Amino acid sequence: MIFKTIYILLVSSVAAVSIGLLIRGSFSSLSPARGRFGFKESIKKRFSAGRKFYLGGVSIPVLSYQLVRFTALGVWLALAVLLKITKGLPNFSLQVFLLIFLAVATTPKEKIGRIKLPFLYISDFFKKTRREAAAREIYRTISQLINLFTIKGENILGSGYIFSEIIKYTSVTRPVYLKMLSMWNMNMRKEAADYFAAEIGTKEARDLATIFLKLDLISPGELKGQLAHYQNNIKTERITAREKVNERNGNLIYILAIISAVVVLVNFLVVVLTDVFASYNLLSF
Repeated sequence: MIFKTIYILLVSSVAAVSIGLLIRGSFSSLSPARGRFGFKESIKKRFSAGRKFYLGGVSIPVLSYQLVRFTALGVWLALAVLLKITKGLPNFSLQVFLLIFLAVATTPKEKIGRIKLPFLYISDFFKKTRREAAAREIYRTISQLINLFTIKGENILGSGYIFSEIIKYTSVTRPVYLKMLSMWNMNMRKEAADYFAAEIGTKEARDLATIFLKLDLISPGELKGQLAHYQNNIKTERITAREKVNERNGNLIYILAIISAVVVLVNFLVVVLTDVFASYNLLSF
């Protein structure tokens, strides 16, 4: 009976701590608004919208994630305690260790101090995938602009028309183009180009942003020549990157082949020497 009471108290304590941490996390970002309705409006705003984190382009409310997370962990702990009391769960310590590990690993942060959490690697993976998709679209955009200037010849097209043609054939980078176009139409061209380069964050985006600033300043023929130069540079960099990957994969396969050959040779020597020693009664089994 004493052990049951201790387990119940333990579960209650963990539940109370979990709820406290959830409430603390929910209210930690509340701004100290003043006035008659300041704090009330802050609470309402916090729970209606709340903070969000983005994973693979999907926005997830922090409050909803924490509710699901703490609920799942609490149910797991309650079931483990219940099985320990009723059935004598033999690996209860392992269950507690896994719960603590998952509680830390599923924290919606990229780092705790210097410790990297899984969210950092997941976020980096999605960012890398998105950058690669954006780089492919930018390469297609450069090809599209070259074709457009080839068809229109020396006719002055205007940056607005060019952007509208670009946006038609974009997917991943369309939100960036739309916001950049909005800034561009407000005569914030330098800021729009800087936003485009920073938001995508690739060398191709920075080069294309430089071209955008010249759309209304130089002739279509010169723009076409510069775009062709950038296109050749991107193609060369892609070929170089592909060759490096192929070389790395080749070296890895070569190393694995050598390791396999050494293992086979060692195994052969062990079998032969064992037979030799056994034939001369040098080994006793």
